[in-house]
This record gives sequence, structure tokens and C-alpha cells, in this order.
Amino acid sequence: MKSGFLLVDKPKGWTSFDVCAKLRGIVGTKRIGHTGTLDPFATGLLIIAVGKATKMIPFLEKDKKTYEAKVRFGVTSETLDPESEVVAIEGGKERMIEEADIKTVLSEKFAGKIQQVPPKYSALKVNGKKMYELAREGKEIEIKSREAEIFETKIIDHESPYLDIEITAAAGFYVRSFARDLAQALGSDGICWELRRTKVGDLRVSDNRWEVKNEEDLQTGEKDSFSLIDPKEILKIPQIEIEKERLDDFCGGRAFDVAQGDQERLKDKKVLVLSENESVGIGEILHGKLQPRIVLLECK
Repeated sequence: MKSGFLLVDKPKGWTSFDVCAKLRGIVGTKRIGHTGTLDPFATGLLIIAVGKATKMIPFLEKDKKTYEAKVRFGVTSETLDPESEVVAIEGGKERMIEEADIKTVLSEKFAGKIQQVPPKYSALKVNGKKMYELAREGKEIEIKSREAEIFETKIIDHESPYLDIEITAAAGFYVRSFARDLAQALGSDGICWELRRTKVGDLRVSDNRWEVKNEEDLQTGEKDSFSLIDPKEILKIPQIEIEKERLDDFCGGRAFDVAQGDQERLKDKKVLVLSENESVGIGEILHGKLQPRIVLLECK
């Protein structure tokens, strides 16, 4: 089968694994993966790789992401979201948080590179085991802070005890931790009440260039309606076009010469390789030659 990508607006209540499992049945292949987990309570853009395009996932995992989040102040929970028991903190309902204070704290403490402690209910691994598995077993673990980076925050709406905010951050950023930390910096406590991922890299969940699949599409499961997107539309790496006659070499993993201009322009770079304007894989320009690294073609 062909390889490529699908864009999915993940439904609330589905895990990212649920989406992949459903698509395996629809598309008819086990080779399916996603480029970044969304929590079950969250919705929004999930980029799905199909077939040999799963090997391209590392080229997308580090893309910055944009979220729309609703923070609820004055409460806390084990999971930092509504998926576990939500407990009001003492005085939490009475304390009003002013928007001016929120703006000050955002500019002073939540801009650029910051330190962030991930939620204990997360897929990060400790000694080979996922933290949420350890948390469910009641095991106490030391969670070390990690560097995160926030590019932009924008308040959408504020009506206490809720704050609607848009956040653009680097990969590895935890919105649930952000909600907790923001509330604590304001002298309260808080959780991420709602979460929607609206953008990954340059791709938007509302992008009308391609059909973004939704829950109805997943439930209906009509294979013919799931057209794969060519990797050239998704990956933001340099491209090189090769002649059709070179496809056998590319399939066989054999390096071959490229034009002098491409040698200079793409020296030591990973490139998306196209033939007749369709993606055939990824290569690397080394010593003036194109060395195949990932082959999408079904080679004979």
C-alpha cells in the first residue's frame, strides 16, 4: 500500500492509541503511528503516519505546537485535569484572580525557556516504565524538572475561576503542568479543565487544504475516504527531485551522484526525495552523492 499522512481531529475521550488502532482496521495496515500524544480529555490535531511514513515521525516530533486551554483556578486533581477527582482548595472559590495579575505572571514567568515538572500521570518513562503506570500502582517517584519553551501566550477570555488561553510552545511542553504552575504563581492552585491542540508546525486543525478526519469519519470507517497526504506537504525539510531512472538505485540503497548545484546547496543535509513530483523517501547528501535513508517505495 502507499505511505503518507492523515490529519485527525482527535475526539474527546479517545486516547491517541485508540485513534491509531481504529485506523489500522480502516486502512488495513499495522504500520500506523502518531507524531505526538494528546491526553484522552483533549481534542485537536493528531498527525498520523501510515505505512513506511512511520519512519518519518522523528522529523515531525519536534515541531512546535499551539493549544487552546481552559484553566480552572481554585481546584486540584491527581491528574491535573478533570479525569480524576477534582478537589476545591481551601479558600479557592472565594479568591478572585485579576486579569492584570495573570498578564504580569505570564510575562515574567511563562515566556521563553522555563523549568517544568511533568505531571506524574504522563507517558514519560522512569527505569523503562511509564510514569502513569507507576502512579496507578501507588508508587512514589521523584519527578525531575525539565526545560520547556513557551513562544507565545494569549489570553482569550477570563471569567473567574476560568481562564481561556492560547499557548504556543516547543515539543515536550505539558499544558497540565502549565495550568498548575500558573495557578500556583498566582497564589492559588489549578488544573487544565479543557484542552484543544489547534496547530502542529504549520498544520492547523482547521486547515482546508486537506480533509481533517473527525469522530464520525473514524466511526464510519470507509477506507476509500481516507486519502493519504504526500509527505512533501507535511515535512519541512529541503527537497530534491531525481530522475525516474534512478529509482532502482534509490530502492536498492545505492548512493548516486547528484547535480553540482544540489551538492553545494544540500551538503550534509537530510532531504526529502521526489520523483515525478511524488515523495519516494528521504536521503542524505554525502560527498556529492545522494545516500538513501528511508525508502517509501515498494521495491521489487
